[in-house]
Amino acid sequence: MKLVHKLTMSLVALSFAAGVFAAAPANAQDAFSSMSSDTGLQQNSNQQITGSQTQQYTDGQAPMLQGATNGTIGPQGGDATAVMGVNTAGTVRVNNLANLEALLNIIANGMEILGIAWGGPTMIMGFMHMAAGTQDAMKKVLFGAAGVTGGLATPGCINWLVASARDANLFS
Repeated sequence: MKLVHKLTMSLVALSFAAGVFAAAPANAQDAFSSMSSDTGLQQNSNQQITGSQTQQYTDGQAPMLQGATNGTIGPQGGDATAVMGVNTAGTVRVNNLANLEALLNIIANGMEILGIAWGGPTMIMGFMHMAAGTQDAMKKVLFGAAGVTGGLATPGCINWLVASARDANLFS
């Protein structure tokens, strides 16, 4: 019994230490900015900076924002959906599959909650009736198990169907 108690206490202490270390901030940018100022690294003013290079602003000044550039995104014509009020000068394509997938995920999670919330108590009631010796006890246990299993399986099945439809290119 003492060995089990010692193992439990050591696992609790280890998980607490892991949680503290995981929650500590990395301070990666602070260390880099202090290192570059301590070692005397300065940016050459004659150096050309392209858009693909990363710049770090340590003096607290944010870069100037530029407006929207002219351009188009995605297909044009009848295949595109125009959205008004978006800060780009051109056509924006709406990803309707992402909206449908989000709605189906909400429905699947609701079905999962309902399946577990109905099946769990039904199964427990079946076990209680089984202990009392009632005839229909096994039926309640099986209905409860089916409800829990169906609730847990619904999100995976819906995600599988959406992924299959996306891979088969049914939504484009």
